[in-house]
Amino acid sequence: MNDLQKCQLEILKEFIKVCKENNLQYFLIGGTCLGAIRHHGFIPWDDDIDVAMPRKDFNRFIMLQKCFKDPYFIQTYKTDKNYIYNYAKIRNSNTTFIENYFVCHQINHGVWIDVFPIDGMSYDLVPQNYCEKKVKSIWHQVYLMYLPSLRRRLRCSTLWKDIPLNFVAYLFFFLNVGKYRNKRIDKKVTKIDYDKAKTVGIYFGTNPKKEAMPKELFLGTSIGNFEGVEVVLPKDPNKYLTLLYGDYMKLQPIDQQVGHHYDKGLSLSTGYKEYMRKHHI
Repeated sequence: MNDLQKCQLEILKEFIKVCKENNLQYFLIGGTCLGAIRHHGFIPWDDDIDVAMPRKDFNRFIMLQKCFKDPYFIQTYKTDKNYIYNYAKIRNSNTTFIENYFVCHQINHGVWIDVFPIDGMSYDLVPQNYCEKKVKSIWHQVYLMYLPSLRRRLRCSTLWKDIPLNFVAYLFFFLNVGKYRNKRIDKKVTKIDYDKAKTVGIYFGTNPKKEAMPKELFLGTSIGNFEGVEVVLPKDPNKYLTLLYGDYMKLQPIDQQVGHHYDKGLSLSTGYKEYMRKHHI
């Protein structure tokens, strides 16, 4: 493990502890689940941790800030007003990881792990790409909230575009449009009752064609090992990973073995507030 992964692992341990204490169900998903099966820990080049919870457990979890010791912070659009997503992050506020897309967003920028809700997608068993259009439409709304990142330094040669881009960026920032968009998205993704659904999934996943899964994968659990930590995986990890990745035991080409988060500032020893003051961000 590298130092960033070690920091993320400590957040995961704290998350698991809180879940056990409060009888909450969770699963390692995506590349984190793949790492647990194929590498018994992080995929060597991975730079995040993804977990998911059935909607009822997720809704209970995001109310449990008091269960997390300092410096851990449950970040949602309700606890951090300029945070744009409808899923949660657990941040270590004593660290810094400023993603390049969010350098202009005034949010908690600590190192994080992602916590996704698993929602009902259909009352019937349907093909995996059944909800593709709905997933894409939700992400299109999310992309709008990157607009504060259009903020630019004014230059004489590019004033013609700097001024309108700054106007749009500051308009979205000060009006806090995201709060209303978040509420609409929550209503949309919870329309199908999870308890009655036969197909469920993560509307905020990155592969719209493959996010819909048979609910049976999340009606039971299997136990895995992630960097020496006992973790919970979907009931049939082989079926889950095959649906998501195909031949998941095959390594990616060398040129694709890279992380997918890029930073404008990173420190594992300095809190994001102090870091931003020092670097005038």
